[in-house]
Amino acid sequence: MHIIQITSGYTLDALDVIEQSFSLYDMNLRLTLRYNSVLSGYQFDLFDIDKNQYITRNKGLAVGSPSLIEFNLPFVLVLYDQSGQGINSISKDDFNNRMQLLIMTKEEYRASIRQNVAT
Repeated sequence: MHIIQITSGYTLDALDVIEQSFSLYDMNLRLTLRYNSVLSGYQFDLFDIDKNQYITRNKGLAVGSPSLIEFNLPFVLVLYDQSGQGINSISKDDFNNRMQLLIMTKEEYRASIRQNVAT
């Protein structure tokens, strides 16, 4: 599991869109994260740099829900609420103090679900 740093050097308060590139799971990816003020939530685009094509565009993020699970990818993105409340975003400031964006293999995600169900 990896934490995707969202707030290093800037905040979503200052920008409605944040873009960053990283290499993970033998892929070079570009993530574009945007805050949707109408929905009070986050959406993202994921671009495969090596293939020069989008994996997905305008995909939503919800706390605890594995985004990209239906794709033929080795990973999922999961929005995690560090406060323990388990609720979705209420403002674009949430990445500064409450939310983390996690990327993990599908097996890691399934194991975390099994662990939560067992406790």
